[in-house]
Amino acid sequence: MVPFLFALICLIWGSTWLAIKIGLDGVPPFLGAGLRFVIAAALVGAVLAVRRQPLHLSRDERICVWSLGILVFWINYGAVYWAELRISSGLTATLFSTMPLMTALLTRYWTRSEALNPSKVAGILIGVAGTALLFWPDERLGMQQMLGMLATLVACVCASVNLVTMKQHGHNADPFVLNFFGMGLGAILLLLTSAVVESWAVQWTRSNVGAVLYLAVFGSVIAFSAYYALIKRIDATIVSLSTLIIPVVALILGRTVLDETVGSTAVAGIATILAGVAVAVLPGLRRSA
Repeated sequence: MVPFLFALICLIWGSTWLAIKIGLDGVPPFLGAGLRFVIAAALVGAVLAVRRQPLHLSRDERICVWSLGILVFWINYGAVYWAELRISSGLTATLFSTMPLMTALLTRYWTRSEALNPSKVAGILIGVAGTALLFWPDERLGMQQMLGMLATLVACVCASVNLVTMKQHGHNADPFVLNFFGMGLGAILLLLTSAVVESWAVQWTRSNVGAVLYLAVFGSVIAFSAYYALIKRIDATIVSLSTLIIPVVALILGRTVLDETVGSTAVAGIATILAGVAVAVLPGLRRSA
């Protein structure tokens, strides 16, 4: 069961970057993300109704809901969708894989709950070098691509802050209840943002409708369910290895399905970032073992 669940989250979350790219064909980014989480919240709500799960929230759980709704399902996903209009799905996934490095810095200097051991320091430095390579001046790297990469890094910071917040306040919370309220709040904020800044002249096709449904059902409900089931069975450090596998899956799918290519400097940057994440994550895996 554990290998199946691990492979499932890697494949689904590795493919969501491609699905986002396909779903943006004819659909504005904030509207597409908002519709995704309207559907996902409705499905999670149906699961909670079947389970007859109480929906009362404690003070800590309300903090988690606000964090999820604003930082993850609004800013994080809004920025990722916006970025994928400007850069490839594989490059977006790679930049987002720096999340463990950002989380390590936050837990050291913000919450002071974890120390920075030598492997984490080395991983952070290598990851920064890889990110610098991606931003290295290149004749093919225009302002729009730069903004797309910056938006992805903003998304990554928001996801890292939320993770630290969840560690502080979400110990006893039901993840499905938190996601139900968080997705609902995020969906409302995304749709309001879309109403303000986007035109709703949508060109629906079989591809983008399928992408939105896939992201809602598989990318949100099924993947999160598999993730929560997995972290109950194995150490979270082992689960974090998915941050190395997901970008590789995204790069392969982007190249295979959409013929996405990256330059030699970008390839070096991607490899360096993944090496930095590996240096930071793998020692924790050995300790868990």
